[in-house]
Amino acid sequence: MPKYRRVTLRAHAVLRGTLGVITVVVLVALIAAVVLVPLPKWLADPASGGDSATVKPVSQTDLTYYCPARMALSDNGKYGDAAFQPSEGNVTSSARYGAFGSVYQATVGAVTNGSEADEQKLKGDDTVDGATVKTYSGSVDKGSTAFETHLLTAKSGTGAAASVASWASEGDLKGLSASTCVTPALEQDFLLGPTTTGATQQLSVANFSSKPTSLQIRIWSTKYGTPLQLSTGNILNVGANGEATQELSASAPGNEALFVSVTSKETPIAAVVRSVELNGLSAVGSDYAVPLQSSAKRQYLPGLSGGDGVKVLARARRSTDLSLSWVNGQGTTQAKTQHLDAGKVSVVDLGQAPQDAIGLQASAGEPIDVAAKVTRSVGSDTDFTYVGPAKASARSAVVLPDHTDGVLALMNISDQPVKATLQGYDASGKPAGNMDIEIAGNAAVNVKAGDVDANAVMFVLKNGKNVAMGTRLIESGRTNPSRLHWPISPLRGWNRKP
Repeated sequence: MPKYRRVTLRAHAVLRGTLGVITVVVLVALIAAVVLVPLPKWLADPASGGDSATVKPVSQTDLTYYCPARMALSDNGKYGDAAFQPSEGNVTSSARYGAFGSVYQATVGAVTNGSEADEQKLKGDDTVDGATVKTYSGSVDKGSTAFETHLLTAKSGTGAAASVASWASEGDLKGLSASTCVTPALEQDFLLGPTTTGATQQLSVANFSSKPTSLQIRIWSTKYGTPLQLSTGNILNVGANGEATQELSASAPGNEALFVSVTSKETPIAAVVRSVELNGLSAVGSDYAVPLQSSAKRQYLPGLSGGDGVKVLARARRSTDLSLSWVNGQGTTQAKTQHLDAGKVSVVDLGQAPQDAIGLQASAGEPIDVAAKVTRSVGSDTDFTYVGPAKASARSAVVLPDHTDGVLALMNISDQPVKATLQGYDASGKPAGNMDIEIAGNAAVNVKAGDVDANAVMFVLKNGKNVAMGTRLIESGRTNPSRLHWPISPLRGWNRKP
């Protein structure tokens, strides 16, 4: 498949060897720009009049996102023979931030020890129908960032989206990884790959509050339906306006897959997991894992491609039967069924995805959590990504980091044909093309970012209440068809129905 790369002369030398081997990113829709968002229950005072009290929704106009730092090794110590020392290689990163609609101000700054002088303001002009698109592009080489957006009003079509990408052409982090920027919540759950020899799963947590918080970490595995007794304890303290990390592979070693629940009692937190795998001295891949969407009886995973090696990670609180189906341009085809034991994590190996596959549909009689670990190889080089579920929203948005291009995967979650519109914006926030999309019932379509417009790097999906969106990133500028497109991290974000 052809690849594309848009690079500066300065970055070209670094990127030349990098993503030609390990290249695509499945940004499962940095689904963000939307809607009159009701405040979470924990932020609302209880009604005083019992069941007869009138409840009025309150809109959220201040949004905060946690954008993780570039990919890193959990242990980068220098010891022993130099040939056997861990190496992060020539890793670098890119990040893009977008705010859409009725926006007063949006800024990007450091999570810890930041000052107003260090903040970068998103810039943009009024675009269409008086709406504003503000944007900023940078990197996360020096550390994670806090992306804050202040809205004038909370309404449909107003919100924010951001994403980061990290890549290297040599060392133990060789490949491409990507992450959505995560919204804080009192609980965040993850489905993760192995914690066997050579695999690390580093949890990174940010606390944007002015008071510290203690987190409870609970982990389930493929072996037991009850939480594991963690060797490092199940409490993680995070300081005010600070970050903390915990190596989950040390907490629960020797497991094929994990379901991790991170809960805060005092204040909402944002978390991601850096997943790195080595086979002896050879890099097997790395990626960010972001929090899952809410458990549901049906889940949708857009952003797969023919030839992907796909393993589905699944868990249900109560025993149930899981049904998995490939989704293509015509509809669905049965892939596999699997019984899920209550509490346990199941790993379902689907082998290689069919050539026409665009996504997966998972359904069960009980609410389930699912994610796909997607692997591709060329020669001796291998990389993997986590593809998580996406939700449909009346409006949603995705932004592509610099030095990447993308294919947008749009999945119709209804039985009836749907029509939607993709509006593109360039790196300055100005409109850059639009495209009308029609999708058959229970089917999906792929749209190349460049087909919307050659300059489009941010996209808003309109009339998409029945469309789940994901984006498969590829490096910009490659045309050699022998190069692989590498799936990387699903970029998922904030998407709620109005």
